[in-house]
Amino acid sequence: MPDPGTGTEVTLSTRRLLIEPLRTGDAPELYAVLRDPRIYAFLPEDPPPSVDVLRSRFERWTRGPERPAREVWINWTVRTRAEGKAVGTLQATIFPTEARALIAYVLSPDLWGQGYAQEGVRALVDWLFSRQGIRHVEALVDRRNDRSLRLLHRLGFEHVGTEVKADHFKGGWSDEHRLSLSLARWNATSPSSG
Repeated sequence: MPDPGTGTEVTLSTRRLLIEPLRTGDAPELYAVLRDPRIYAFLPEDPPPSVDVLRSRFERWTRGPERPAREVWINWTVRTRAEGKAVGTLQATIFPTEARALIAYVLSPDLWGQGYAQEGVRALVDWLFSRQGIRHVEALVDRRNDRSLRLLHRLGFEHVGTEVKADHFKGGWSDEHRLSLSLARWNATSPSSG
């Protein structure tokens, strides 16, 4: 079982990325990335309207949930190793009593299609399985988000269900796929991260 007191200060690294604990001070730099409307095509939210709004969101994330014994929030800023430039975020919500985690990720559209998202998500999943005692990692993805679905399938995630009309936003309904990856499947199919 994962230890709810660990993980919030862990830095992960890959060949091209540094994945550092999210700080409220990252808001100005990440605002430049997160205001790109292309990120929100399949998300029920809009770009942050200001750096202050984003900073408040980060303060809430770093404070964590009201009941940390039931779930633990861990958030990272993703940076390129070469320039140290913030290019996105990674998130894990850990459910300690279930040995389960739900992940989310956002990457600058300027880097889409270059393998950066897969590299970052692979490092996150590997850390969850190897360091946090997680047995299942899950992700929720809008059924229209082909890019994200392909990324997760390449990492070994399998479709385990769909919630029809999960959310209504931007003038239409969203059906949401639930994808899952077990520790056993990860160990059997995945090369080491990086």
